[in-house]
Amino acid sequence: MLPSHKTKIVCTIGPASSSPEVMEKMIRAGMNVARLNMSHGSFESHRSVVSALRAAARAAGARVAIMADLPGPKVRIGTIAPEPVVLRADSSFVLTTEEITGDATRATVNLERLPEVVKKGDILYLNDGVIQLEVSSVRGREVLCRVVVGGELRSRKGLNFPGIDLGVSAFTERDLECLAFAASEGIDAVSQSFVQSAADLHTLRKAADALGYRPFIIAKIERSIALDHIEEILAATDGVMIGRGDLGQEAPIERIAVIQKELTHKANQRAKPVITATQMLQSMTHNARPTRAEVTDVSNAILDGTDCVMLSEESAMGEYPVEAVAMLSKIAAAVEPRRGMVGVKEMYPGLGRNRSLKPFHLVAIGVEASLEYASPAAIFAPTQSGTTARGLAVFRPSVWIVAVSTEERTCQQLAFSYGVLPVHEKDYPDDWKSYARNWVAANGIEGDIAVLVEGPSAKHPDANHRMEIIGLGGL
Repeated sequence: MLPSHKTKIVCTIGPASSSPEVMEKMIRAGMNVARLNMSHGSFESHRSVVSALRAAARAAGARVAIMADLPGPKVRIGTIAPEPVVLRADSSFVLTTEEITGDATRATVNLERLPEVVKKGDILYLNDGVIQLEVSSVRGREVLCRVVVGGELRSRKGLNFPGIDLGVSAFTERDLECLAFAASEGIDAVSQSFVQSAADLHTLRKAADALGYRPFIIAKIERSIALDHIEEILAATDGVMIGRGDLGQEAPIERIAVIQKELTHKANQRAKPVITATQMLQSMTHNARPTRAEVTDVSNAILDGTDCVMLSEESAMGEYPVEAVAMLSKIAAAVEPRRGMVGVKEMYPGLGRNRSLKPFHLVAIGVEASLEYASPAAIFAPTQSGTTARGLAVFRPSVWIVAVSTEERTCQQLAFSYGVLPVHEKDYPDDWKSYARNWVAANGIEGDIAVLVEGPSAKHPDANHRMEIIGLGGL
């Protein structure tokens, strides 16, 4: 049975969703990708989740990719006791690199370089932006601050540095340990937290290569400094995640919607899958129904061109993880038909004038015309790496892109791309007409024709781009 929605759904697995029964229900409700937050839990607990996820996917008869979310250099305060404490506006607060038990006047920070990277007048944020600090002075291992906006503070809360280069790599020693675990478990994708430049992704990819591991790499855009390097980041990554939580502390909150739209469009143009994350259905952590604003947020992300929508706390810690997945499925199924296909010239303005046409663009124009005038049943895209299927997905065709691959790894990684239905075959069909006719009939799709799109591959780099119209019986 075909899914009801083409937008892919990413779900964070946590205490609320780690049982095999709940995971199977989430898969049946529409989960396409399971996210493991490596900032929490042991490798042993994650190993159990991986095993249970794969068993649940088999039971549900569905393909589910697994993504390991690497912690990155998350800057946090240390222990506070007793907690919580309340920081008052205009009071003093000290951040120190010394290991202490914090209170309402001071706290440890897990960044040794803290006194080197901040200066008088810098604005810092604690506890997801609830608390705002202004640096008054730096003294030895201490950073003296004035509380601009106060609030409640507990142990291990995050500290954000908008626009400040921390001088540390996003890929840490802990990330290397997590990467080695992901490699040993054959996890499909890894997401790198707090990416600042392409160098962070090159470091990650080099470490993966050394392990003989080729995961799909997702760059998490959470720091404002990443926005200054977004072109090089997009060139170096396989996909992006728009982490609106930390990004909302790093960039002006009133600009987050615009930044989200711009990032989505830039990634679409490069055929790099986009995950929109953070607080998509936050109220469903404790409520059985989302707010209207949340439904609108999810809908607009889909209309803007996101490939995936993601649940975090809603599925990891919430009371309604299955219902939250089902709600995303319903929203996507209702919104997608309203979006319509994106034209080739709309996606790539100036194509043919100040931007040269490539062979793939010409094929895509042919696919666009066939969808407008002939209503094919499906698009078939044999692919080794997934490139052809991802390239077609950016135009958001109204029919499924059936990505047929002999590579299981490619099929798993295509779980991140909108409207792509990966199908693993040991060998490519000799007769695509029979294959397409049988697939369409088996899935109950009506239509007189199908479209076949092929391009060069690593095995056949000199092959031509081609599009073929396949008659299914009525043409």
